[in-house]
Amino acid sequence: MKKINKPDRLLLLCGISIFALLAAVAKISPGLAAEDFRKDLVPVFTALMMAAAAVYFLAVRGFRRNRAVPLLFIILFGLAFRALFMFSVPVLENDFYRYFWDGGVVASGVNPYTHSPGQVSAGAADERLVELKRGYEGHFEKINHPEIKTIYPPVAEFFFAVSHKISPRSLTAWRLVLLAFDAATLAVLLASLRALGMSPQNCIVYWWNPLVVKEIFNSAHMDVLAFPFVLGAILLFLKNRKKLGAAALAVAAGVKLWPALIFGTFLRPLREKWTSVAQTLVFVVLLGAIFLPMLLSQPDQSSGIAAYGKSWQNNSPFFATVLRTGEFFLELADIHPGHAQKYSRMAILAALVLWKLYVAFGSGPLGLHRKALLIVGAGFLLSPAQFPWYFTWLVPFLAVAPSRAFLSLTALLPLYYLQYCLPAGGTSANLVVWLEFVPVWILLFFEWTKYRSDKKREASAASGAAG
Repeated sequence: MKKINKPDRLLLLCGISIFALLAAVAKISPGLAAEDFRKDLVPVFTALMMAAAAVYFLAVRGFRRNRAVPLLFIILFGLAFRALFMFSVPVLENDFYRYFWDGGVVASGVNPYTHSPGQVSAGAADERLVELKRGYEGHFEKINHPEIKTIYPPVAEFFFAVSHKISPRSLTAWRLVLLAFDAATLAVLLASLRALGMSPQNCIVYWWNPLVVKEIFNSAHMDVLAFPFVLGAILLFLKNRKKLGAAALAVAAGVKLWPALIFGTFLRPLREKWTSVAQTLVFVVLLGAIFLPMLLSQPDQSSGIAAYGKSWQNNSPFFATVLRTGEFFLELADIHPGHAQKYSRMAILAALVLWKLYVAFGSGPLGLHRKALLIVGAGFLLSPAQFPWYFTWLVPFLAVAPSRAFLSLTALLPLYYLQYCLPAGGTSANLVVWLEFVPVWILLFFEWTKYRSDKKREASAASGAAG
């Protein structure tokens, strides 16, 4: 009988431990449903997720010290983690009710951007939607922000409709769609690692991440739909299929807007002028075609994207600080502090654009995945809303471009859920938000200083060799 070597034993113990901790989360999930909420279980859930993150860090560290772990071993454990949540109750989440409704609307042949669920309830909508509502008893009433039209872009809407066609209003059907995209993400990630000459076992960073597993397969968030398109776009750029890569990135932005942040990072307008122009045309034209249903709906203040961009704010200490600072200076200037919301968002957007330009053109040869990580990571940290499932956007990049600072969010973001058992707006709740992010900013500072120090050392060595 073949002996299990030491690195395999470590990974085996870590895999079993993560499985047991996530199984405990699945076990208590009925008590954390939005409809049957037990406040006393929130600290238990948070502790279980943070413990799973600690074991995950040990697994990643152990793998990096000895990379002789079989790939099949990693893949099978990751599948087991996902299987735990396929029939679990979503923990404190109800976004999937909107997915179900939107899927039914699209499958009925109606533009999902024309009417909000609230308008359907009032009877001020297409007759097909009024008829559709009758089949959504028990679901329709649970759609969050019913006064707002859907925020989700057209490609996401298409896959909501696919889930509806498989089985209307079925969480299991929707999770199977998510699993298909999750598996596609793993496949593209493995291809990317091989193309870069890296060990395919690096996929453990994504495939074993407990927060990714929880947010996608327990909470059923749709974010994974974008991952294979984003990673595929970068892989196509690496293989010099740049126009096809631009098209893949446009499709990714049609799932959720954040992949659009990456576009332009890989262009070389000075050395490859016409190629860059062609890529830009492909991206812009395809993106315009994808978003045509949204544009034709005549967006107004009840549009999801307009509402999100104007006032959405949650779990973001950085933006809250910028906002309070803006209100202070506007009052000094005898300007109504209510304008601070708009000016703060404009300032954040300007800072993000400047950072993107620096990373894309002024930061040197960082590699495409690291550049994407730095841009999307900045978008996450500067955003007015920093939900735990937004962190999942970063994890596929971390498998190629490691960052302890960003990876630490796996253990820190479960603290977000403590807000459900703490007094809203109280000192404890505010302290928890800072605890989520201050360690990340500190670790990023140390990573940045190390990077600058290494750059100076390399420059000095090059200068000495030239002399």
